[in-house]
Amino acid sequence: MADTVFNLDQPIGALIDIAVREFGEVGFETVAIGDRNLEVLQVRQMQKYLDKLVDRTRGGKKISLPLWAKVWPSCLVLGYTLTRFPFAPGCSILEVGAGCAVNGMVMASLGHDVTVTDVEPYALLFSRINILKNGLEDKVTITRADFTKDSLGRRFDYIIGCEVLYEEAVYEPLVDFLDAHLAETPSAEVLMAMDKKRQGRKFFDKADGMFAMMKSAANYKDNETDEENVINMFRMKRKGA
Repeated sequence: MADTVFNLDQPIGALIDIAVREFGEVGFETVAIGDRNLEVLQVRQMQKYLDKLVDRTRGGKKISLPLWAKVWPSCLVLGYTLTRFPFAPGCSILEVGAGCAVNGMVMASLGHDVTVTDVEPYALLFSRINILKNGLEDKVTITRADFTKDSLGRRFDYIIGCEVLYEEAVYEPLVDFLDAHLAETPSAEVLMAMDKKRQGRKFFDKADGMFAMMKSAANYKDNETDEENVINMFRMKRKGA
């Protein structure tokens, strides 16, 4: 999957056809965040698709799990926070590890200019479909980017992301990416959310040298499992900005 490239300028119907060929049945589900309802494309039979991936591994193929396709609780908590955050009008926003771009769409629906990034081509495909479905294409740019090594060549007023500390190899490179892409202004911030189980010590140790950080926690009840979860929220500003 990682080397696949799609023409995202196609009509939404053609893009959905690509999704169906890979994932089987897909459909839009309404995701409510604050007072906003977004239509988000989901894989209808995820277990069947995972079985398909297992068959590929038997043939010696390398696979990656479609973790980007799930709307994680941290995504919903961050999205709700974004709807109440005092952004200046028309801010530039970068979403890293966007998955299906839920939070990027939240920001676009608030009138901001958003750049959505992910390293996984199918995540970008779903993002583009969702953006078109919700009529936000005039406010969102989609770019494939690996935040462990790529540069976008510009800075942003805010950077947002959820569950981006998914493996230790990304911790320290992500700090460098944030430093290279966050605007050098007093108001510029990084806003992140993640399940409390993710520690990311090396990320925070390195980030502490560059950013002032504020941490808060939000309780969230998972509707599928009925379990109570805690989502950690982080706000990061440049030291001395």
